[in-house]
Amino acid sequence: MPTDSATKTMRVHAPVARVLATIRDLKSQPEWIPEILEADVLEVDQQTGLPVTARFKASATVGTDTYTLTYLHRDDGMSWSMVQGRLQTGQEGSYQLDEAGPDTTSVSYRLTIHHNLPLPGFIRNRVIKGLVDSTLNGLRKRVEG
Repeated sequence: MPTDSATKTMRVHAPVARVLATIRDLKSQPEWIPEILEADVLEVDQQTGLPVTARFKASATVGTDTYTLTYLHRDDGMSWSMVQGRLQTGQEGSYQLDEAGPDTTSVSYRLTIHHNLPLPGFIRNRVIKGLVDSTLNGLRKRVEG
């Protein structure tokens, strides 16, 4: 089963609290991540109000995918793993946020996708790096705008 991963770190001109609030607002992802078409929060932690599970519809190289993710939240980011998917057989990811100066945050985004798609490795590599780039660029525009 092919597995593709990419990691990238980018500095954004926004405080950690703003970046953290943005990445935790899963419903807003279609507004700033071009590949996300729909995002529905399915379960919220009753004590924290943070999303626990969410279902997504996303555009992919080979069509539209739907998948459900479960989330773990930290004060300096969050991580997730896939519960169910259509084109993907697994997904893990994380955001790590670190203060990089006054009103500046270093954002590290890691994404791993497992699938059974018969695509050459160089195409899969370009696709996952493109997903990571477009997500971080969208986040930067969202929090700096």
